Amino acid sequence: MTTQAIAGALKGPGNNGGRLFSGTATDGAFTALNSSTGSAELGFCLRGKVVDNVALSYQAGSALWVIRNRVTQQIDRAGMCFKTGTVSPDGYPIRPITINQNHILQVYSLAAGTTYLAWIWFAGKPPELFNATVADGATGSMTTTAAAGSQGLGSFADQTVSAIKVQGPDGKIVSYAQVIDGNGAEQYATLGSERSAAGGYPKSGSENLCSGQIAFSVMRGMEFNITVAA
Repeated sequence: MTTQAIAGALKGPGNNGGRLFSGTATDGAFTALNSSTGSAELGFCLRGKVVDNVALSYQAGSALWVIRNRVTQQIDRAGMCFKTGTVSPDGYPIRPITINQNHILQVYSLAAGTTYLAWIWFAGKPPELFNATVADGATGSMTTTAAAGSQGLGSFADQTVSAIKVQGPDGKIVSYAQVIDGNGAEQYATLGSERSAAGGYPKSGSENLCSGQIAFSVMRGMEFNITVAA
């Protein structure tokens, strides 16, 4: 399997400080990152501190990050990484979280290709990682990863989607995303774009599509589709 270097910084408001993190990620799997100084896990080097910004960069392809409780395995925060050289000066702001000793920082990276990644948040629950391999100029249905059973959106029936974010490989354009019900009717749609290479608005360099705060109930048979520019 291929690997790539990941590096970045986690920081908090006021006197909470921050730390540099780095490591070598194995593409296609979750890889833990430790502090660049002292090689300490997140839960030890920032225990008790509030973190509200996670800015990580990868070399090529795509990458996501999570703050995970290593005991319960629950994802407490999740977001997306930047390609090296495109990190916004404002980093990647997140909802503040107080770090406890069980927290670890992990990344999920992919080598360059045609596989797209997405976080889908459900109200009151941790986010789920979705993916799909979609050729240029085509539409594809996103499912959870093979390790999570390759489930489509409809498998989460009766839950409420609260946010969706999509990241494609470097240089790719997500034209739009749709939620299609079991009868083929469109229930939700939003536009996407190419990720910025100029490091502008905090998350434009890391996200091809962001729904913002939404709230719709999932029904059986629903699919989450993305269409990619040719």
